[in-house]
Amino acid sequence: MPPWQTTLIVVYSVIVVVAFLRHFILTRSFRATTFLTPDDRPESAGFVSIFVPAKDEESGIERCLRSLLAQEGVEFELFGVDDRSTDRTPDIIERLATEDPHSRLTLIRIKELPPGWTGKCNALMQAQASAKGDWLLFVDADTVHHPRCVATALRYAQSTNADLLSLLPALAAGSFWEGVLQPFAASCLIVLYPLARVNDPAQKDYAFANGQFILMRRSAYDRIGGHASVRDKFLEDVNLARKVRDAGLNLNVAVASDLYATRMYHSLAQSIRGWARIFYAGLEHRRGQLALLTAFILIFSVTAYVAVLGGCLLWLLGYGCLFVKTIFWLGVAHCVAQLTVFYRMYRSMKAPLRYLPFRFLAVGLMLWIIAKAVVTRFTHRVEWRGTSYGKDFRRS
Repeated sequence: MPPWQTTLIVVYSVIVVVAFLRHFILTRSFRATTFLTPDDRPESAGFVSIFVPAKDEESGIERCLRSLLAQEGVEFELFGVDDRSTDRTPDIIERLATEDPHSRLTLIRIKELPPGWTGKCNALMQAQASAKGDWLLFVDADTVHHPRCVATALRYAQSTNADLLSLLPALAAGSFWEGVLQPFAASCLIVLYPLARVNDPAQKDYAFANGQFILMRRSAYDRIGGHASVRDKFLEDVNLARKVRDAGLNLNVAVASDLYATRMYHSLAQSIRGWARIFYAGLEHRRGQLALLTAFILIFSVTAYVAVLGGCLLWLLGYGCLFVKTIFWLGVAHCVAQLTVFYRMYRSMKAPLRYLPFRFLAVGLMLWIIAKAVVTRFTHRVEWRGTSYGKDFRRS
């Protein structure tokens, strides 16, 4: 066997061993992560002002608001914030507000988007002025919540003295491409923001929050300047987390797949566009890490498929030498390592496991998403929730 073949086998063997060692890294990560389950204590956890910003969300806003109106173990006021919708979103919110016997739901209409603001930040900054609670909860309209979700989150925030608590959801999938891409993209985001570092007060560069569920003390929100302080940010959640950490306040992120679920996008095109925006905005703080993530995907995912498909093809063509056979079986072992690691990750997210065998498609899509994010870095043209932001708009 030529020296270059021996070297290649040794190098690839090391990659495969490291791929299996990721199980130990994942176990350590799980041990350092809080997984919240419903808290069934009968007494009230306190009072919360809940805000649901919604722009053209007629397909899901009713399910979200009904799940929030069904919350137990907590007192709350709920605001459906219509942000210039062109569909039936405000009508649905108004109808549900009329139907609620306890008058807890209020419709807030946002008519205009001021220059220099993203739509979500503007909507929430205006809406929070109506809040009476000492705690503010910002929830996306594409979420559905367990009846004990808010009470459990509030109690956990109080017990950990958190000023900002953000929860990671279960990932729902209504189509094949959603099921293939969403869990892998979410896993890549966690690679950029490992929760052990996110929850370490000393790690200011790893501050992170998930905008689908952000619970904040009113005093902390006011101290950092609220959404006005991140008015021009496409990734307002991460930037709010950075403001909290920079102010010396307590930030906490936990996994809550038993408490709420989200269906972020409804088509492949939406998924690609949405995740490209997220990773584009993440370039502001994780530029080097994004390059490492790309290398990580190429080394620990793409090589497995190249080894298996390339080795299989050469074998079938009659080139079944020791080198080809060795690379092929190393590739098979590599695929096993990858699938078993992601099996555990998908279970932690409650993502549908039936899409796991199609992970190779997710790998290709993720590389395309990163490429789009890098291109957007130069054009600065972003389409987000029906609003176009051009080169003159401040990035991220």
